[in-house]
Amino acid sequence: MAAEPNETWTLRNATAWVFTADENLTRPVLLVGDAGTGLADLAAGADHGSYSLLSELKARGRDLILLGLPADGSMTGDGGSVQNAVVRALAERHGDTRLTVGGTGQGALAARYALAGMEYQRIDHRAGLFFSHNGASPELEDEAELSRMGDRPRIPLFLRLADSGVDDGLDEEIADETITAEAGPAGPLLSKEYGSWLLERLPD
Repeated sequence: MAAEPNETWTLRNATAWVFTADENLTRPVLLVGDAGTGLADLAAGADHGSYSLLSELKARGRDLILLGLPADGSMTGDGGSVQNAVVRALAERHGDTRLTVGGTGQGALAARYALAGMEYQRIDHRAGLFFSHNGASPELEDEAELSRMGDRPRIPLFLRLADSGVDDGLDEEIADETITAEAGPAGPLLSKEYGSWLLERLPD
C-alpha cells in the first residue's frame, strides 16, 4: 500500500503528491517520475521495504514532492508541468532552503529541460541541486530545443545517477558528479547506493 500524501497538487497536465517531514513544506525535494508511472506506484517505490527514500528524507527533515507525468507527454509539455511544480513549491515553502529537483527516466529529462528553460528566461528556480537518474535520452528535435536552452541547468549542482549500460544522452563531463552502478532490484525508486549518495549532497 502506497504512503498517503499530506497534500495533493493539481497542476497543468500533471498531479503531485506532497509528503512533508513536519507540519509545513520547508526543505523540498521534487522528484519527477518516468512517463506514465502512476503516483501510487511512485509512492510505493519511494517507500519501498528494501529502501525507503521517503523515510530517509523525513529523518533528515526533508520533504518529498512526487510529480507524475502522463504516458503520452512531450519533453516541452512535461517540462512546463515541472516548472509549475517548482513555482508552487517556492510559493508554499517556509524558509529559504534551496530546492532539490530531479527525476527518473523521462521525468529526469523533463526536469532538466524545465530548469534550463527557467534559467534561459531568467526565472529564479532557487534550485541548489539537480539530479538525473537513468534519464531518457532526448529525441533529435528535443536535443535541438535543449541546446537552445543551454543543454542543462547551470546554476544548481548537477548529479548524474546511471545504471551501467543506460543511454541517458549524458556523459560524465556534462555533470558535476556521476555515480554508476549495476541495476538494482526492481521495487525501490532509488537503490540504497544511489539514495545514500544523493542524500549526502542535498543543499542546506
